[in-house]
Amino acid sequence: MLAERIVSEGRAALPAIAAAPAELARLIRGRLEGEDKPDALAADELYLAAACALGDRTALTTFEQRYFGVIPAALSRLSLNRDEIGEVEQQLRIRLFVAEANDTPRVIAYAGQGQLGGLVRVAAVRAGLNLLRDRGRLASAPSGSTSGDDLEDVPISSDNPELARLKAQHRTAFKAAFEQAISSLEPRERSLLGLAIVKGLGIDRIGAIYGVHRATAARWVTSARANLTRAIHKILAAELGVSQAGVDDLLPLVESQLELSLERLLRSRVE
Repeated sequence: MLAERIVSEGRAALPAIAAAPAELARLIRGRLEGEDKPDALAADELYLAAACALGDRTALTTFEQRYFGVIPAALSRLSLNRDEIGEVEQQLRIRLFVAEANDTPRVIAYAGQGQLGGLVRVAAVRAGLNLLRDRGRLASAPSGSTSGDDLEDVPISSDNPELARLKAQHRTAFKAAFEQAISSLEPRERSLLGLAIVKGLGIDRIGAIYGVHRATAARWVTSARANLTRAIHKILAAELGVSQAGVDDLLPLVESQLELSLERLLRSRVE
């Protein structure tokens, strides 16, 4: 069976992980349920995520070595100090690896799409922005505002003049790209992002609304965000007349504005 094969391949690649094979297969089997193309999933991600969900120390260390390295760079433009970055990392550990009630940890639901690095980066930016808001260092948007000027709210570290230049130069292009990208999404994708971001619903509630397992709901939301980011990149590349690689250089600014802009731009489409 596929779950057992993934466990076998994972054990060969990561022999130091000591989690019980039967428990790993059980978690992976649950993750595969309802998946249209289970063979296309990233087996290494699934194995590592399942081991993390079981609390294997080697797996947790390996996960952080692979994916947490992006966090300091992702947060550098938010002017967070070392302790605050550590607080964000701890929040992500809890969110990813700690189960709620009798459910499995979220990391197993997110794995398999080959996007864990990007997910960790975006989650870190969101957690960092929330931390700034909680401490009064980032103004909250007025309810119902759709001004699209959220880029002005993103704090830029004083030692990053290049990012500050990009912020000023491309504010209008970013606003237009975000609006076009959201309009280009499928209706269900817009609805999913609206439920998750505007309404603030968790994946359990979203899954119940759509009548699907929470793991499926998590994948849908993650996929919708990924599609939105890709659309933004494509539109920016055309608008600015640069290559995809050139747009990738703007990724930190895109992600910072993403967390500040989505609620405002989606609100009128879901209410």
